[in-house]
Amino acid sequence: RHGRVPGRYFEVRIAYDAEKMVGVEVSDPREGHPALADPTPDDESGRGLAIVDALSETWGVRERIVGKTVWARIRL
Repeated sequence: RHGRVPGRYFEVRIAYDAEKMVGVEVSDPREGHPALADPTPDDESGRGLAIVDALSETWGVRERIVGKTVWARIRL
């Protein structure tokens, strides 16, 4: 789930390169950096970055003029 701000949109970009790497970027207008969480089995959220961390070779967060972009590189 991306950071939602009423009246603002999010953007998803996916790119593939010759090294069999897929780059995924999700940009949203919400300020602040997301953090890996330690959700309980009953929590309804908090697992997104853990999944990104487990599946990707590398990931990070870039600041934008408004909001941020969370990016990941995944090997096929």
